[in-house]
Amino acid sequence: MVKIVTYNVNGLRPRVAQHGSLRRLLDALDADIICFQETKLSRQDLSGDVIMAEGYEAFISCNRTLRGRGAYSGVATFCRVTSAFSCQEVALPVAAEEGFTGLQGSAEGSAIIGDFVLEMPVEEEGLGVITREELLRVDNEGRCIITDHGHFVLFNIYGPAVGEDDEERVRFKLLFYKILQKRWDFLLALGKRVFVVGDMNIAPGSIDRCDAPPGFEKQMFREWLRSMLRENGGPFFDAFRSKHPERVGAYTCFNQKVGAEEYNYGSRIDHILISGACFHHCNSMEDHSVFHCHVEDCEIMNHFRRGDSENISKWKGGRSIKLEGSDHIPVYIILNGIPEVPVHNTPSTAARYLPEIRGRQQTIVSFLLKGKNYELEDATGSNMSKDRIDESSCSDDLENKSISKEELPTAITEFSKGGNLPSLTCKRRNLDHWVNEGSSGNSNNNNPTLLAPQSQKASFSGNKFTSNKKNKHNLSSQPTIKSFFRQPETKTGDADINNPVSSVDTVPDMDELRSPKDDSLLEHIHCTAAADEDQDNSDIPCSQSTDKCNVATLEWQRIQLRMKTTLPLCKGHREPCIPRSVKKGSNIGRLFYVCARAQGPSSNPEANCGHFQWASVKSKGQRQ
Repeated sequence: MVKIVTYNVNGLRPRVAQHGSLRRLLDALDADIICFQETKLSRQDLSGDVIMAEGYEAFISCNRTLRGRGAYSGVATFCRVTSAFSCQEVALPVAAEEGFTGLQGSAEGSAIIGDFVLEMPVEEEGLGVITREELLRVDNEGRCIITDHGHFVLFNIYGPAVGEDDEERVRFKLLFYKILQKRWDFLLALGKRVFVVGDMNIAPGSIDRCDAPPGFEKQMFREWLRSMLRENGGPFFDAFRSKHPERVGAYTCFNQKVGAEEYNYGSRIDHILISGACFHHCNSMEDHSVFHCHVEDCEIMNHFRRGDSENISKWKGGRSIKLEGSDHIPVYIILNGIPEVPVHNTPSTAARYLPEIRGRQQTIVSFLLKGKNYELEDATGSNMSKDRIDESSCSDDLENKSISKEELPTAITEFSKGGNLPSLTCKRRNLDHWVNEGSSGNSNNNNPTLLAPQSQKASFSGNKFTSNKKNKHNLSSQPTIKSFFRQPETKTGDADINNPVSSVDTVPDMDELRSPKDDSLLEHIHCTAAADEDQDNSDIPCSQSTDKCNVATLEWQRIQLRMKTTLPLCKGHREPCIPRSVKKGSNIGRLFYVCARAQGPSSNPEANCGHFQWASVKSKGQRQ
């Protein structure tokens, strides 16, 4: 039995953090092959904690054209195997390829899987002449990874989402699927079985969209996807719809900003398509396809935990915590009767062999350059190279993982006395700005600390430091037993009275309050005020704490006064609306009010009533 799962994770790092580790996330999905979309990883951001997990081999494609913003799109396929070498398991592919145009497969321009070659220039109906640069852009967005599992070829894809008025991206999406179709046709002509999984950003029919408007199925991408299905003469079975042809309300994606999951107001855009012959060697394809003979089940994983909240689907006008996880639901398919494949090893295109994961081979030149390499001693006395330091982050809190359990009592004691943390190691790209300094003024604290130039003059206790480069101190030196019984000393210099902490810095700007991504002005006031009340001010002198509270109170009063404190009531429920603002167009920045309830079917009176009301014109032109 082989189980395949497809899941748009809406950022792989947040999902890994949510589950505690990549291994826990993968194990929770409990599948042999797990296909993620929208990983939002760039090659520069790759690290073992989000790519490598024991018992899994990974194959990834990252976005190479960030278009002036952070990493987006990206796909990753994880294969659960007992061995990465000399393996006969179907889950471990015999070959893998990034992209589908064939231009990134090898130096000769042909694909790794199937020797697919596009003659240049390509001419396609409705698109005209397609250049090589356009095809490279299709692959460079990191939207496809292909893995050949011997008995079938698996496409993990993340289809583009575009607006109807964006002609450039509409052309890109059309080109994406037209060339993808050519690759499918090529493999099917070779007698390969082709599986396609992922977020295609297309709901094929009205049954796949809640409250589908008239003419919904006439859109060209929906017509194209339906033309790929067996019932319309195409080669693929829509596995879920073929198994559940009459099921309504089966959606895989919901708009989190309007709480659409509260009333199951979504669409089915995550698909599993399957094509090819069965393993019975029958001449008839009608009743002996791989779908009819080997697909046991295909289902939407509605109960999979995607967020940290106990009631992840509850949405109360944006004034409570909404789903923090992915806005998609995983979909799985189970196949039986799939034979093993010949003995093979992990393909060289696996993530384990990427330079970002495995590391790069140093050249002899790096050993001959003088004054270019800097080395620091870590807690164990071993050398830490500049490249390794650059990968670390700057941290000076007690939760830093570089502080061991044995060192923690010492760290707390020294910190309370104004000393330095035993493993305070801040790194910057330019190591010339960082020096080793010894601590003076405390006989028990002889641990070195890396200090920034501006920090060379004062420490946590306000004491001056003197350079002691000749002495090498062990970062994990043994504390004396006296340090565990000594009362912490309180000094007036511990708090910088010249720079008191003020909660004014935490007050959001009015532009942030008006942002559509924020659910409610009242929510901002309530949450930030509560955070101020819950903040531990034990380390701040009473006078400063009182001044801080007074300043915060006055600031909130000012904000409340400017907001007029009153919100209009929606006509459907007579409940306070929530404010939003226009993000583009001639009315950009203008404030308006909408019903605070979650979006839902128009037939449901408990759902959003559709109330809309502009704020006063004064609030548009006047900055609040």
